Amino acid sequence: MLDLAALLGRVREKDASAESELHARYRRFVERRLKEARARRNWFWLEETDDAVQEVFLHFFQAVREGKFVFEGEERLEGFLVRTCWFVAMNLKDKVAKTRAVSLFKTDDDEEGGLIVDLPGFAGTASSHALRRECAELFYAAVQALNDARRDVILRTLQGEKVRDIVRATGKTAAAVSGLKFNAMKDLKTALEENGFARDCGAEAFSHE
Repeated sequence: MLDLAALLGRVREKDASAESELHARYRRFVERRLKEARARRNWFWLEETDDAVQEVFLHFFQAVREGKFVFEGEERLEGFLVRTCWFVAMNLKDKVAKTRAVSLFKTDDDEEGGLIVDLPGFAGTASSHALRRECAELFYAAVQALNDARRDVILRTLQGEKVRDIVRATGKTAAAVSGLKFNAMKDLKTALEENGFARDCGAEAFSHE
């Protein structure tokens, strides 16, 4: 663990050899998570993962150098890489010229009793509520505007993590995670109503409360 902290310290100092070592250590982890997400969430635009993997590490190293990532153990580091995978995938998706569809709906097995958690990759999966790029951008902006703790829980939820997974990854109690998730969904619903998403892009997403 100490050598990992030392490596990250060298990355902050723009040590290329440290970046290469971290890349070698976590490349397969990042590649596996991207491929799993592509298969599970139909991220069909990730036909080749090599470029996405490289972009994940570029963002990660930049976050380290800018102090946006602070090392607090390997589990937190891996969690940060997973979230970076999500952002990179969404950025790549936005470069696709075609209109995509988003599905927002309640799932029966949600541990929080019906909060919307299923956004299958923001890709073009079959949905009766097709949303244009503008709607996706409204949704992304609303998520980004959440405070750090709530945004973290929402992003993990969108990645398919259950409460127990978030507890394990963040070190928070189940009650704390559940509270953050509940309040984040309330904030997100309000934001989507205020920015016009609910009106123009699918108010039905929140009709099963």
